[in-house]
Amino acid sequence: MAETTTGNALPSNPLFGTNESTAGVTGHSNTGPGVWGQSIGLVPPAPPGVQRSQPDTQPGTDGVLGEGNNGVRGVSAAGWTKATGIDFAFLPPIGAGVWGTNTAAGPGVFGTSTSSDGVSGYGANGVTGQCSGPNGSGVYGTGNGPGTGAGVTGINLNGTGVSGQDLSGTGVSGTSVTGTGVSGTSNTGVGVQGICKDPKGLAGKFTGDVEIDGDITGVNNITVKNDVVLTGADCAEQFDMYDSKLPEPGTIVVIDDEGKLRESHRAYDKRVAGVVSGAGEFRPAIVLDRRASAEGRVSVALVGKVYCKVDANPAPITVGDLLTTSARPGFAMKADDPAQAFGAVIGKALKPFRAGQGMIPILVALQ
Repeated sequence: MAETTTGNALPSNPLFGTNESTAGVTGHSNTGPGVWGQSIGLVPPAPPGVQRSQPDTQPGTDGVLGEGNNGVRGVSAAGWTKATGIDFAFLPPIGAGVWGTNTAAGPGVFGTSTSSDGVSGYGANGVTGQCSGPNGSGVYGTGNGPGTGAGVTGINLNGTGVSGQDLSGTGVSGTSVTGTGVSGTSNTGVGVQGICKDPKGLAGKFTGDVEIDGDITGVNNITVKNDVVLTGADCAEQFDMYDSKLPEPGTIVVIDDEGKLRESHRAYDKRVAGVVSGAGEFRPAIVLDRRASAEGRVSVALVGKVYCKVDANPAPITVGDLLTTSARPGFAMKADDPAQAFGAVIGKALKPFRAGQGMIPILVALQ
């Protein structure tokens, strides 16, 4: 029978066991804990003549302390079993390898490591957390180091790295002072996935700026309540070329008899379509009709600023001059003949070009 120890008294029959190859101490019980440990602390004696209404108690330390390759290891052969008197959204882990309970404000299970995982879990779910409070978290991680560590890190070769469930609060919460609050990495799948089954809910929400280093694919509508800021300079649309040889950016292209595009080759061509986008320092802000094609497609600037090949030998080009196609393939020139220019104007020159051939920025305005 276990001996109750209070105050400064020590147990008269402390248990001590050693074994070279198996367990030093083994405990068996049909209904209670196999091994149970308690540390209740110390009550120092009062000085002479001093009476205390309540004793000054030195807190106890670890109920059970284990040191070794695994400090404490728990093995259970039981499955999930319904427990009474505990309000769980799913069955509590009766039969868990390790189960920690705290009746005060501390953690049920707490792990610390100076160089590896504080808490590591392996199984069908590596770590499962459930929150019973209105504002708690199923899994909560805090990272406050200056490095690149994360509050919560989950690794799974085929499934989900970190999964959290909460009926009213936060399923997974990560906080970091200088690093990443929550980080998800996948070699072939999804790094971070959010699912909301309520059509009025949100699968993800960000408060603050969001930076995306990669492409964005939207399956349904995109709603923007304020401005959309695009750093590109022109609005382009993709067209099929008449052959697989694609013209370089800045080239003037015209429509051929089949409705495809080819490099311009004559002056004042009313079939002019625009300028191939992407030359110089300008890039398209919007590209319409982007799709795969076996014939080869180019993005043609229809509106906005774009760098364009120009030929100033027919006439010097000044700022504001209307430009049209020239006899030099793919080049624009100053439109000196208003009668021929109608319907063949590409846009206006934004910089002068006195002689020879080169590249200048223009404002595309087909007319």
